[in-house]
Amino acid sequence: MRVSVLTLGCKTNLSESDWFKIVAKRGGHEVVDLHESPDLCIINTCTVTSKSDYQCRQLIRRALRTGAEVVVTGCYAEIAEPVIKAISSDIKIVKNPDKNKILHILDGHNESKSLEFGRARPFVKIQDGCSFSCSYCIIPRARGRPKSRPIKEVLEEVQAIEEAGYREVVLTGIHIGLYGVDIPDKVTLSELIKNLLNKTDNIRIRLSSLEINEVTEEMLELLQDPRICPHLHLPLQSGDDDILKAMRRPYTTAEYLRGVEIVLNRVDNLALGTDIIVGFPGEGDKEFKNTKKFIENIPFSYMHIFPYSERPGTLASKMDNKVSPGVKKERARLLREIDQQKRTAYRKAQIGRILEVINERKLEDGLRVGKSENYVNVYFKNPYRREPRLLKVKVLNPFRDGVYGIMV
Repeated sequence: MRVSVLTLGCKTNLSESDWFKIVAKRGGHEVVDLHESPDLCIINTCTVTSKSDYQCRQLIRRALRTGAEVVVTGCYAEIAEPVIKAISSDIKIVKNPDKNKILHILDGHNESKSLEFGRARPFVKIQDGCSFSCSYCIIPRARGRPKSRPIKEVLEEVQAIEEAGYREVVLTGIHIGLYGVDIPDKVTLSELIKNLLNKTDNIRIRLSSLEINEVTEEMLELLQDPRICPHLHLPLQSGDDDILKAMRRPYTTAEYLRGVEIVLNRVDNLALGTDIIVGFPGEGDKEFKNTKKFIENIPFSYMHIFPYSERPGTLASKMDNKVSPGVKKERARLLREIDQQKRTAYRKAQIGRILEVINERKLEDGLRVGKSENYVNVYFKNPYRREPRLLKVKVLNPFRDGVYGIMV
């Protein structure tokens, strides 16, 4: 078959979709783009915002117009099956717990074990699900309770990726800080990382999002290892304690700030990212100003700013004191200005440093671009014929959405 795999949403979805493609190729199928007349189109969906819901519906309609058999999976398929079926009764829906069935459809029992990802830094899914009860979030309903992959299984996957020549993996999941809570002997994320470090040779490891109270002393010690990328994404969501309480977040602003200060003091040149939701119900001018002031005083490297998107079935959807779309848009604009200032400051701080860069892709103007250990886009020219997957680049100046440097 000619198979097209389309993905919206998080790194967990991207990791799953990578395996759909790998197994399809092993099964003798051809992986093609949507415009290349696929026989089968698999859409891995997201439902984190109303915008992502809309994008899912648009993508489903585009896939149907190709005449392909359409399989819809992912979080939107979990909560909106009637809506999807209303688009076309011919659509096949596969729920999140049954995603392995897609692999069985694609598996041609080929003996090939080759690994070819569509990215230079493969994502490795280590767990699924979440047991938190944030009042704005529908994902625990769509993904269910935490379910961790055994250490042995994750290790074998990372070893195979390293053997295939890759130099970085990104450990991802719906909530990786909960890794191991469902395993009888209560293993932890730190224990998984130690196993990966001890039983692989040179592949570096990047963590996706963690909660501030999940950055333990053991995790801080692991971040000293040169093979653990100095990059943490620690969602804040709001810089106002009343809003955090309404969101049912498990920390106060003081606790968040104290944790961030410890991390920044312990890890050199750390890339620190965060998420902020603006316009949550009850966020007045005072609460927004508290958030704005709070984030101005933290040296984030980047911020993801999201206008609050109401999710039916969540506690927040029943709350009063809704914020108008216009106010949300303006508040998001103001915080994005701060975000750009912080990104620029962090890039300037890299001047003169030598960064280790994953060689990701060649651009039309002859430049190459890759991701550094501290999550900076690094542009450079390669004067040699060989194309190493990991190289050292001395940063000369900020450039485009990252920095420019020369190979050393």
